[in-house]
Amino acid sequence: MKDLKIEYIDINKLNNYDKNSKIHTKQQIRHIANSIEEFGFNDPIGIAGENNVVLEGNGRVEAAKLLGFKTLPCIRLDHLTKEEQRAYVIAHNSTNLETGFDDGVLFDELKQLQNFNFEDFGIEKQLLSLQNIDDEFYKVFLNNEIKKVVRNEFETVGIYDIPLIRKQDIDLEKIKLINYSNTKYNDNKNKNRTVHFFIHDYRFESTYTNPLSALEKLQQYYCLLSPDFSLYTDMPILLQMFNTFKSRWVGAFWQSKNIKVIPTISWSDERSFDFCFDGVEQGSIVAVSTHGNKKTKEKFLKGYNKMLEKLKPSAIICYGKPFPEMKGNLKVFPYRFTEGKEMRV
Repeated sequence: MKDLKIEYIDINKLNNYDKNSKIHTKQQIRHIANSIEEFGFNDPIGIAGENNVVLEGNGRVEAAKLLGFKTLPCIRLDHLTKEEQRAYVIAHNSTNLETGFDDGVLFDELKQLQNFNFEDFGIEKQLLSLQNIDDEFYKVFLNNEIKKVVRNEFETVGIYDIPLIRKQDIDLEKIKLINYSNTKYNDNKNKNRTVHFFIHDYRFESTYTNPLSALEKLQQYYCLLSPDFSLYTDMPILLQMFNTFKSRWVGAFWQSKNIKVIPTISWSDERSFDFCFDGVEQGSIVAVSTHGNKKTKEKFLKGYNKMLEKLKPSAIICYGKPFPEMKGNLKVFPYRFTEGKEMRV
């Protein structure tokens, strides 16, 4: 094993690794800074090359800048080949995600550490197994956890309690679409665009399962289309209903965070008409996609016309080539194969 030597290097001479796949949000960097303030800077930065590229510790560097550090302890990783350095960045960021906590040991430790506010360090209470702590904070926490499961925070409509996406003042002329997969933090070039989700569901499932994860990134854009969770005719009707619920819930959640939202409308066959238009106010701007419906044109138009009847949208954002029979105030964006869902009929 190579002996490691710690060097103290000017923080302004440390450069972020531009291919780092680890996401560091402003909130997480603040949590790292809180930890450094509380416990000190105890973990050297891993760097390589004449430009002092940070292979391990980019988040700590940004946190140290917040705290006004002038120099940081570093170790050089130049003994690794270029290929090994790239692999190390991924491996180092992933190995600590493999396991969670031993709840019993963690609980015993936390009972001895009541004076520490672990939220300052980004440790979420649901990970800490505090079921036996009967304090006021945990009561509030438990109530919030129940809300996460129940998902009843927002106004609902219809017999199926679909969350309502409110009609908003949106400038149709400002709508220029960007694929959710192409969004990124500090995206100054595209911040005036509107994010669409006409891509495979697995790419944006986290918008429902972990809605806070990408909130900071999405807040920078002009507007968001609600997620296009799929409705297929061969999908059980309860799953179709649930996907409609998820799309509206996420849209309502984003609106609660002061983000402009345009509801995406999806349907399958006539069975879905009982719920798939719920949760949208009449006169709203809505979004649809024609891609993949060339062979099912009749079915698509039946749902489209039903949407016009029930929602009376002021405008329709159409992703993909519209059918000549489609009426309404259409704003069309062409489908790009690299961005959209594969055809499924």
